[in-house]
Amino acid sequence: MRALRLMMTGSTLLMAGCSFTTASGLTECETSSDCETSQVCTAGYCLPQPEGCGVVYGPASAANAIPLGATVPLSTSDGPDESEVQALNAIKLALDEINQREGVNGRPFVLHICDTRSEPNRAAEQAQWLMRERQVPMIFTSSSAQALAVSSFTVPNGVLMMTYSATSPDLAAINDQNGTTAGLVWRTAPSDVLQGRIIGDLLQGNILVNGAPLYDSISKVGISYVNDAYGQGLFGVTLGRIDATQRTVTSAQYTRNSADVSSVVQHITTSLPDVEVLIGFSEDNARIINQTATAGRNTQRWFFTDAGKDRGLFTSLGANEALVDDAYGTSPAQARPDLVYQLFAQRFRSAFNQTDPGQYSFTAHAYDAMYLVALGAAYAAGPDVNTPQAITGARIADGLALVTPGEAGTSLNYNLGTEGFAGARAAIRNGQVINVTGASGNLDFDATGEAPSEYELFRVKDGGFQTVQLIAPPTE
Repeated sequence: MRALRLMMTGSTLLMAGCSFTTASGLTECETSSDCETSQVCTAGYCLPQPEGCGVVYGPASAANAIPLGATVPLSTSDGPDESEVQALNAIKLALDEINQREGVNGRPFVLHICDTRSEPNRAAEQAQWLMRERQVPMIFTSSSAQALAVSSFTVPNGVLMMTYSATSPDLAAINDQNGTTAGLVWRTAPSDVLQGRIIGDLLQGNILVNGAPLYDSISKVGISYVNDAYGQGLFGVTLGRIDATQRTVTSAQYTRNSADVSSVVQHITTSLPDVEVLIGFSEDNARIINQTATAGRNTQRWFFTDAGKDRGLFTSLGANEALVDDAYGTSPAQARPDLVYQLFAQRFRSAFNQTDPGQYSFTAHAYDAMYLVALGAAYAAGPDVNTPQAITGARIADGLALVTPGEAGTSLNYNLGTEGFAGARAAIRNGQVINVTGASGNLDFDATGEAPSEYELFRVKDGGFQTVQLIAPPTE
């Protein structure tokens, strides 16, 4: 009787979804709801998940869902990162549109999201967890330092990494051919080799804006840059583009998310540049501007790069918002007049409280990244829905290698988004070379998974960003 009673008690606990602690200290479970907030149910036990992980977007209960991962900096030490939140919204929008069109072979996509808090080491830890526990064949990343950290683990494990904002030239040098000649590191954002050329030419007066040089009669240029792969790479290209016989350049570096930017402020207040280029993120840019104003220089002219195009800048500046009015900057082109971008922008506004995606860098690139991953997955699954192949990182990469303009007349042309996805999916699953135009422009990938892009010159005006003109990057 006693044994029966114990058996019944155990059965009751299991049926109720309750759990008990084993001798090893692990708690048994049936679903993650049986576990503590910071744990997930894995193979019948409650196991800890990395801090920042746990959010799932999409039909998580679907038995045949295709899992994707995202390690993205949705926050910093200062709070939410508004630009990254909007980029993730763009991925969610694309994921919803794709799932509404039956995903791949009737299988929907589900996105497992981790907030890196802008810390590369944390991003790497989260990526390992996503690969190990969520069995994802690919991971979205953002920012150069974090993408490089994540790729150190995704490539050896045969997992594809797609980044929508990592622009460091270092990414192109990664040996990523593990199981595929196409490579496992891809990005929709263009390399800073291109942006550096444009910034240097604008400062030199070699690119005209409305028929005239952007800066007349300047002799001193200052450059402040975040001391990571992004800042170092863009600083190096920009500096190399400026003729030292025509412009004197001074510079300073700083650590991201550090409250101490005194070395940068001293550099600016001592060298008194005609224009200061800020190669960094909005929260750090705001610290530099505010502290420079406190030091007595509130008439400084500023020039921003892509990571600085973020409406969070104005929030962080507070009462000093007017100090950046009429400042200029560059970013991979977003606010394009073509139909693909306009459809994306209208749908984004409708989905996210009339937010203008053009007020942030890389929202269009994030949207395109999700669509490209879906096309790669369609190729990976193959043309026979009855006997689908495994969707692996290598096979997704093989599919992405088909997204490139072939010789004249040999590729089919499609727009990414609601208009052209179904046709592109049907073509690529049959191995057809396709040429796609995304919300971020023509995605003409080369053999290394890189796609060039136009850039926009933007101007800060009345607490927002206005596109002045689009610029094709110099070829050399």
